[in-house]
Amino acid sequence: MNSLKRMCAVVFGLVFLACACTATFAQEGLGPLMPNEGGTVTTAWANAYGPDAESWIRFTNVGPNSFDINYSSSRGMVAVRRILVSDRMTARSLVLGYSVKMPLIIANTTTLGTSAAVLEELRTTGQATSSLIYNTALASMPGVFTLAEKSKMAIDIDGHIENVPVVHTTGSFQSGKQNARGDFWFLDNRNNPMLLQYSVQFAGENVPRSERYVRVNVGAAERGKLEQTLAARDAYVTHGIHFDFDKATIRNDSKGLLDEIATAMGNNPLWTLQITGHTDSIGDASYNQKLSQQRANSIKSALVKRGVAAGRLTTAGAGASDPVASNKTLQGRAQNRRVVLKRTDR
Repeated sequence: MNSLKRMCAVVFGLVFLACACTATFAQEGLGPLMPNEGGTVTTAWANAYGPDAESWIRFTNVGPNSFDINYSSSRGMVAVRRILVSDRMTARSLVLGYSVKMPLIIANTTTLGTSAAVLEELRTTGQATSSLIYNTALASMPGVFTLAEKSKMAIDIDGHIENVPVVHTTGSFQSGKQNARGDFWFLDNRNNPMLLQYSVQFAGENVPRSERYVRVNVGAAERGKLEQTLAARDAYVTHGIHFDFDKATIRNDSKGLLDEIATAMGNNPLWTLQITGHTDSIGDASYNQKLSQQRANSIKSALVKRGVAAGRLTTAGAGASDPVASNKTLQGRAQNRRVVLKRTDR
């Protein structure tokens, strides 16, 4: 009985704390940015080791004490990291990057952003101490974040552009001869101060390490949205089919969405689709057109293997000819790399 009472007291305390935090710190419209089971985040990034790339973070095993990040990137990296909720409240070391060489749990660190303690210190004093962990050896550089401004940032949340509040800080870090300087944009929410964008110049590297959130999907199945869009004869735009870098090879983490498309086609046997691949403007125009066509063909083959008749599917490659965003920015180029499904039945 005493154990039961203690358990009830703990549960009540957690509920009370959650309600207090919601009343004091939560901001309208930010719920989808919390780690949700099955939710995904797409980021665009660049560094000295190659051109633009994309990464995909999928949240699993979301619980009251921890959650897992299943990470993959178009450059071939696949890794899993477990984040402790307690560290998101108090830790002052930020890990930049993922690797299979890193441990599953890196205690006393944050990964998705900074901690509530650091954000609160920035809000109240304009500065906060922190460290960067920047390589697979878990080398650390101590430093300071300094508040630059509070502003808004546009993020695609389930296909809708939301302007969310951010805290823009500058960061200065040094350990021996190694140093780094950069800009960091944290979500201005104490419960979830995610690092939505950064650009950090490390000594000895010619190109800054840069990354930017492009879109967030909260984890609901896509088939309903896909069928509703196509039923209205609107084009369905997806960034959820992922390819190996500079190739037409579909990555394994695209299986779920391909299954959804095949099921939607099975539910609507009179539909026919055109699959059009799009790229950004980096590289030769003719090469981009060829790559986008090959990617559309790969999707057709994957759907045929799932039972969709080949005669119901046509393909096209648009290359970089039809951008939906500026090719001058990292996030704009990521938005332009997409696949469009359009009904062709009349």
